[in-house]
Amino acid sequence: MENLRKRAELFARRELASREDLCLTDTFPFDIWKKMGEENYLGLNIPAIYGGCGKSSLAFTVAGEAFVSQGHNMGMVLSWIIHIIISRFLLLEFGTEKQKKSLIPQMVKGEYIASFAVSEPETGAHPKHIKTTAIFKGDTYFLNGKKTYLTNGPIADFFVIIAQTEIEKGKKKYSAFIVFKNTPGLTVLEPMNLDILRPSLHGGIILDNCEVPASALLGEKGLAYEKMVKPFREFEDVLIMGPIIGGLKRQMELILCIVRETKSNITDEFKELLGSIISMIDALELVSHESACLLDGHRKSLKFTSLVLSFRLLSARVQTLLNCLIKDSGIKTNKKFNLLTKDICFAVKTGGNVAKIKQRKLAELFLRNGNFNGSVK
Repeated sequence: MENLRKRAELFARRELASREDLCLTDTFPFDIWKKMGEENYLGLNIPAIYGGCGKSSLAFTVAGEAFVSQGHNMGMVLSWIIHIIISRFLLLEFGTEKQKKSLIPQMVKGEYIASFAVSEPETGAHPKHIKTTAIFKGDTYFLNGKKTYLTNGPIADFFVIIAQTEIEKGKKKYSAFIVFKNTPGLTVLEPMNLDILRPSLHGGIILDNCEVPASALLGEKGLAYEKMVKPFREFEDVLIMGPIIGGLKRQMELILCIVRETKSNITDEFKELLGSIISMIDALELVSHESACLLDGHRKSLKFTSLVLSFRLLSARVQTLLNCLIKDSGIKTNKKFNLLTKDICFAVKTGGNVAKIKQRKLAELFLRNGNFNGSVK
């Protein structure tokens, strides 16, 4: 694992940190993406049979931390995470052998970029409100609807699109479809003007009687929300932990540089608060490693849920204490620190509504059973 960390740190310093424009650019750096493919970072968690190197989620966490701590950019890593989850989880777990062989090796090389199309304008990804439909006629599905806030959407070669295919006992049932960007009836919209997580691009698509064959169906019909959408959030929650820790360590490095350059007065109160922050980051790193191991071992339980929720809560607490440290000591932060902080805070808050639901379920289980056993879905 240490060799992987050192290799990832070297790559990050060479390819990411050397590009100070990454946090400001509106253009996706395909040259860096190509190099990530050449060095097999795009296939880090993919079995060798499909061109990857078969590493674990823990390895991914370690590499993700190194990319941000040494590369100083979270946006590029976000695009990498979504790309990896689509190949490692969606395609590898649910794809037919033909779908796997035709898509995953190209994703590993960086020749194909993928996007997961779930969220819709105004309603997000709530299962009750998704309006996109896929109607089956003859041997063809006709997709209609709109999707938005799609990570990698403007640069994707294909999309995994969630659409309603049926209603059973008054409940909507959703299926997943693999749809290439050049499919008639699919329009890729211009990138959204989001001032966060650059150079990762977000955008939307419009589906207007977009025709796809039955072979475009990914996984079982009608089960995509339960089997793909919900677990996707878990993968995203865990795999973003490493990059967030890398960002926290980079924040501390920048604070240290500012303190040394300005020769700030270091009081005992400053040391106590700084020590609290350092201890929390160390604890978060342990949480991220354990969460990654649980994710790979399929031992997800109430404890797994608690780890994921705790990581979110403790990460937010670190930012609160950092603000206190800066305010109380009179430190003047710079643009690098402020841009990184904005990205970290956004990453920590993403999926907050789902987290609140899980917190309530944890409480309900405890109130009902009076113990800490069980699971939260």
